[in-house]
Amino acid sequence: MRLDDRARKLQGERIELRRHARANYPLYAEWYGDPEIWHLTSWASSPLSRAAVERLFEDRELSSTDDSFAIHLRGDDEPIGVISLMNISEANESAELSVIVGHPDDRHRGYGTEAIDRLLRYAFEALHLNRIGLSVFEFNEEAISAYEKLGFVVEGRFRRAIKRRTGFHDAILMSILRSEWEARDSSS
Repeated sequence: MRLDDRARKLQGERIELRRHARANYPLYAEWYGDPEIWHLTSWASSPLSRAAVERLFEDRELSSTDDSFAIHLRGDDEPIGVISLMNISEANESAELSVIVGHPDDRHRGYGTEAIDRLLRYAFEALHLNRIGLSVFEFNEEAISAYEKLGFVVEGRFRRAIKRRTGFHDAILMSILRSEWEARDSSS
């Protein structure tokens, strides 16, 4: 996949995925610096600094193995989250999924689920990938439930891999294969 071949925007019913604008990096820094988002989603030892977030998104913009979008409500200028395919392997036709919905008011409304569903369509139909994997911490039960509803299956765990104030926790490994997604998509 060449950088030029990547979609500029992906439309969903209530959301759209757009390429990142540098003007949004300070907002991303707020999200990635948020202790709750860090607790639920990050492998980093602490919430990220603004400089680290800006570097992360500059790197994603130039990467040949990451494909990243801002999540917007349709027609809105300000994004509500970030979704990415990372470590894309052409040889293995696979990638890893990462998603956050930034502001608490935008969570629990199905926007992240819709964004994932739209990104899966792009990954399987446009990029011709065969497998999308992810890791989710065992205490993020709401995310695990959403992933399962989308068709992801548990395939393993990294035992006691993440440390938080309450101690060590497992990271659950999940994935969805193109054949599973097509079967799910044709039955809905």
